[in-house]
Amino acid sequence: MRSLYLILFLVATILSCKKETNKTGTIIYGKINSVESGTVYLNEIDHFDNLNENFTIDSTAILKNGAFKFKRHDLNSKLVSISTEKFKPFTYQIYSTAPQTYFFGNCEKFFTSIPTFYISNEESININWTETKSIDSISSPDNSGALQVQLRDFYLNSNSIGKGKLDYDVKSDYKTCWEQMLIERDFDLKAVDRKNIETGNSFDNYVYSEIYLGHLNKYLNWFEQNFPDQVESLIKNPESDTFYSNIFQEYNTHQWNSKSLEYYKFTERYLNYHMNIRAKSFENYYKSTQDKRMMAETILSGKNRQRYLKLIDVRINNDL
Repeated sequence: MRSLYLILFLVATILSCKKETNKTGTIIYGKINSVESGTVYLNEIDHFDNLNENFTIDSTAILKNGAFKFKRHDLNSKLVSISTEKFKPFTYQIYSTAPQTYFFGNCEKFFTSIPTFYISNEESININWTETKSIDSISSPDNSGALQVQLRDFYLNSNSIGKGKLDYDVKSDYKTCWEQMLIERDFDLKAVDRKNIETGNSFDNYVYSEIYLGHLNKYLNWFEQNFPDQVESLIKNPESDTFYSNIFQEYNTHQWNSKSLEYYKFTERYLNYHMNIRAKSFENYYKSTQDKRMMAETILSGKNRQRYLKLIDVRINNDL
């Protein structure tokens, strides 16, 4: 009998702890204008883990009135998306099959075609969701998802020209273009609360990383396409290079947000830069090899070092 009481006590304790754990985390809920699929999926997006097949966190039914509600999950510092079809996050679809394309394009379509959220410390996010065949829209009736609406608007407008006159469709003096890029970047960064960017997992740190590194990545796309001779010269003579090398020193000057796509892209660029210096020749991308892994192990640091090394290991094994 005493053993039975002990078992019942332990069971009650476990259930109590489980119930208490469920009180922490974030609940995402709301209404969608379409109920055709009947299900909403909650997916995690981690660009440094784009070969991961276990990206679905949860799924939930859509009621007849369009209402849906996920269970409470620990989503702090995570980038997530919701969709009415089960498919890989868009960046996974691209970078898992064609990692050499990391330097192309803008992230706008990745994060506006379906609702995408960067979660910080919200207890709940309530949205009204209008699903379309191209760009979905969201609103938050109680402002609990105000930051997520702000994030969507940021990506939606990320291709528009800001305060400056920078035109990446034409070739111009690259130093003048650099100065103009800095003006536009500073203008875009006004939307960020600088007081919060030192907190590595904050919402503002995420947006800051996307804007700051996004401008660098876009400039380098233009620079490397329009000035191949200049790039080759800088690669072959790194000891006399102050312009190109200073750009890549930016990699270690800030606590960039690990969920930022632009940070993932800049990590690839940073590694490529060092591979190019050693080869004394420019390449946009080096395939995953033990040689590339050794370089990454040598030059990378911080919390994403091991995750990037793991990604290279998986790619090497897949290519064998």
